[in-house]
Amino acid sequence: MENCSREHPDNYGYYIQKLAKNIKYLADENLIAHKITFEQVKVLKFLEPYNGESPANQKDIEVRFELKRSSVTSILQNMERSGLVSRSGDASDGRVKRVWLTEKGRELSLFLRDYINKIEQVIVSDMTEEEKAFFKQLLKRSIQNVEMFAGK
Repeated sequence: MENCSREHPDNYGYYIQKLAKNIKYLADENLIAHKITFEQVKVLKFLEPYNGESPANQKDIEVRFELKRSSVTSILQNMERSGLVSRSGDASDGRVKRVWLTEKGRELSLFLRDYINKIEQVIVSDMTEEEKAFFKQLLKRSIQNVEMFAGK
């Protein structure tokens, strides 16, 4: 019988995945009371400057958050069912989807506006200002390295 060790690998991938999973869990757990996910909060924040007279395009959300069309469609459908956003086809091109916050969505967005900042503060708590700046620099460099490797 093999010895099943509970030790975790000491590599970058493990720590990156663990941090991302913990952030998502923290965010989702704290947002359950509002029946909204972390991804939906980001979309709410993005849509704040838009309204029915000057809506965003669904494509804008796809580009901004680097998500597939199907993922954004699913997020927006759930938000629409919850009464947080409205969507419609563009008058001149029905393939283009326009999206904006409803009054309920705008109110919730204002209420949750600082939530993402609070999570970021948790991530860097107990770090000095110098460590925070260095951490951000390393994260940016890591993202650039991966994007360059992937040919983006």
